[in-house]
Amino acid sequence: METKRDGECNTFAVAPGEKVDILELEELGSRYGIDMYLYFEEDLARNSTLQKDMEDFKAVPEYERPFIVLEKFIAFAASQDPQFRDKLKELPLILEVIACGEMTIAGRQRRYITTLMPFLKDMEALEI
Repeated sequence: METKRDGECNTFAVAPGEKVDILELEELGSRYGIDMYLYFEEDLARNSTLQKDMEDFKAVPEYERPFIVLEKFIAFAASQDPQFRDKLKELPLILEVIACGEMTIAGRQRRYITTLMPFLKDMEALEI
């Protein structure tokens, strides 16, 4: 499947441009075997592709890249604050779906969705 940036992504249950709770995306990925990626830089998220970014940043340590696997982001945040998940239930963190598609990841054909972290100026007060 080609990367899609507009319209609905077939069988993904979300579409680019949609705003979705981070915990719902985590559940969607887990339930349907979809790799979820969280981007921290808007320009990169909107103007590049996951495949290109994985190639461009392959020599950069995982936690220093401008994107990360969503589950790893949540796990890292929870390791820093054991109540992180509870806080997300009280004050949801809403991510924007940017693109979806299929590509070879770690030697296997995988479905993926890329998302964008809201900018601090756009976020509600969320103490983490």
